[in-house]
Amino acid sequence: MLNLLERLIMRKLILLIILSMVLFSIDSCSQSYNSLTNYNFRIDLYSGGGFTGVENGITISSEGWAKYWKSNLNSLRQMTDSISIPSGNMKEIIKLMKKPEIYSYQNRYSGNYTTYLVLLHDIQFNQISFNGSDLPSNMPNAIKDLIAKINSIRK
Repeated sequence: MLNLLERLIMRKLILLIILSMVLFSIDSCSQSYNSLTNYNFRIDLYSGGGFTGVENGITISSEGWAKYWKSNLNSLRQMTDSISIPSGNMKEIIKLMKKPEIYSYQNRYSGNYTTYLVLLHDIQFNQISFNGSDLPSNMPNAIKDLIAKINSIRK
């Protein structure tokens, strides 16, 4: 009887050790990942208009993904591809997203073919429209750098 009780206790102890090892390994991985993603944001950079009205763009989220999409006139976006963004690029994007001038700069462009940059972080929001082939001269460097970084991620 005592031998059976000892075996049950030993099995529970081994199970507890294995379970705690698994939980600690999961926790340590999630903390290293969260060090980059504790800054929630979303960026949309897309162009569209013209004769067809088709929009092509990229959405970057704080989870570290770049999602490519296409949208026909008056239709929902259809994702065409997605890639994981390297952590070095994510750190640079986060650094640029923390600059206040990217939320205060305003530009409205109403050309036939327009590029849009939509920035969202918590309650901060900014939508900028411009000619994608000729950036406005008064556009802050932080926004130009962000656009350049996003374009370097594009395929």
